[in-house]
Amino acid sequence: MSSGQWYIPGSAELRRIAGRAAELGHEYNQIGPTDPERSGVILREWINPDSGHCVIKAPAIIEYGLNTTIGEGVFINFGLTILDICPVTIGARSMLGPNCQLLTAGHPVNDVEMRRGGWENGAPITIGEDVWFGGGVIVVGGVTIGDRAVIGAGAVVTRDIPADAIAVGNPARVIRMRDDAHQERTELPEGVPVDAWGALPW
Repeated sequence: MSSGQWYIPGSAELRRIAGRAAELGHEYNQIGPTDPERSGVILREWINPDSGHCVIKAPAIIEYGLNTTIGEGVFINFGLTILDICPVTIGARSMLGPNCQLLTAGHPVNDVEMRRGGWENGAPITIGEDVWFGGGVIVVGGVTIGDRAVIGAGAVVTRDIPADAIAVGNPARVIRMRDDAHQERTELPEGVPVDAWGALPW
């Protein structure tokens, strides 16, 4: 399944893995914000154990979980959907807005009979560190998004986006590169730390 070759979903092993992921996701979404300790336990079982500490706001859907690796300090807002028949990697400190979709699965485009027969394949999605997605971003299989990139709300990412790029639209296209000469920190009141989040008394 994760090799990118054509396969028929629904084997006993895949049903077991997806079934367990569905159970974990259902419990996670039902708990919501009411029991953070239990939610953390569920999340650690649901996604790849190589993941770091991250926040995923319920509700969320992750089809298999074992193919999804999320880096330290990642924040994902409400409504996440991940179809992870192939590996999905989200780099440290990245932020995903509401209702983002990471879709590694594909089906035959030209061969209708093969599609009717249930064949599918996939390609991995790799998201770098310190990336920001606006709300409603869709990323399809085979895409790599470089470190510090920004993807505008509603964009559909069908090809690689380089590091430090700002991309928008459907299909997403790079409109400019991030500019260190125009950092927003100049708009902060004097004396306010840039890392205000880290300064909060959690």
